[in-house]
Amino acid sequence: MSKHPVAHTDPDAPTDDVAAQLNAAAGKFERSVDSTLGIEEEFAICDPETLDLQPRYPELNAIAEEFGLGTAVAGELLASEIEFRTGRCETWADAVTELSDIRRRVAELATSTNAVLGASATHPWADYREQPTVQLPYYQQLVDRMQLVARRNNTFGLHVHVGVHGADRAIRVHDALRSLAPLMLALSASSPFLDGLDSGMASTRSIIFSRQFPRANVAPIFGTMDGYLGHLRWLLDSGAITSAGQVWWGTRPHVLHGTVELRMFDGQPDVRDTLALAALAQGTVAHLCDLHDANELPEPIQTVFIDENSWRASRYGTDALFVDAPGTGQVPAAEAIGALIANARAAGTRRGLGIDAGLDRAQGMLDAGCSALWQRSLHAETGSLRDAYGAVVSATMASATEPAFS
Repeated sequence: MSKHPVAHTDPDAPTDDVAAQLNAAAGKFERSVDSTLGIEEEFAICDPETLDLQPRYPELNAIAEEFGLGTAVAGELLASEIEFRTGRCETWADAVTELSDIRRRVAELATSTNAVLGASATHPWADYREQPTVQLPYYQQLVDRMQLVARRNNTFGLHVHVGVHGADRAIRVHDALRSLAPLMLALSASSPFLDGLDSGMASTRSIIFSRQFPRANVAPIFGTMDGYLGHLRWLLDSGAITSAGQVWWGTRPHVLHGTVELRMFDGQPDVRDTLALAALAQGTVAHLCDLHDANELPEPIQTVFIDENSWRASRYGTDALFVDAPGTGQVPAAEAIGALIANARAAGTRRGLGIDAGLDRAQGMLDAGCSALWQRSLHAETGSLRDAYGAVVSATMASATEPAFS
């Protein structure tokens, strides 16, 4: 990963040298360093009184420069959304420091401009038909190309990049990671409301995005770097994509950064939960790297099983019963995610990653239930979507002023 992606632009936007990017991709992974981290958080920009979405990204983007956030800020499709990114963090502790600082300055930025930010994965009542998009050619072309699918995507996610050294090694680790994505989605589920209603889902974001966007749910099995790059070249040559980044699966090898990117997460109101999920991602990828290096990495799970578990994660979050692929039994989320955390902890200890505090927090998230369950309980108590979302916004803003981990 580079220190920071290019400011104010989407690194997945089309360029004139996609072929060159693909040709250079294997070298990116050969130079990559295991267990480096990068975190991207998407925030809703809201009015502090009504909590309605406000299309103020261009304004906040300009002001972000004054807050020293110019290299870390980016736009997304919606003008009422802003994304902040860490650079390449060598350790989880570095990510804690950098993301906590970004969150603090984000809160200061919002306060100074009479705005508040929310970091759950959907807005409970905003009408997508009333949301303007960022007036940049890439986003306009995306809307023209995808129509309702793009316009409907008023969602706010969390992405975590983990460095993996070695081109073919990264692909094999990625292929194994696919089957674990539903467990991480379930733990992060944070979007129970949409269009003024309780959707009945734990992660409505994943339904809107992963099951409507093309190339956005479960990644294929690639086997080798040549297999992955061949797939991207086929998509490019067939006109399906115009950039290497227009594959939006829940997991993907990132050809620009030399990372395995975990894209399945819902956004988290509390920065400590974001960092807990980053620790889980880092430890899980380290666990798979260790299995690979010991020649013990299991064969990739077929998509049909992963797709079923992804649906269950979206619907039930941490209350899900997962299919025990390739068997026929079912495993409670508490057991499956608990084992995921335990494996991440063991790998973190072996490698000296220093992620125990983050994994303790992840275990606490599992024990308490995902954020969607908390939001739904607030709505049941108050009968008010505004009160429930107000708690999300308060948690987003308040956690920025508290120490992330002592």
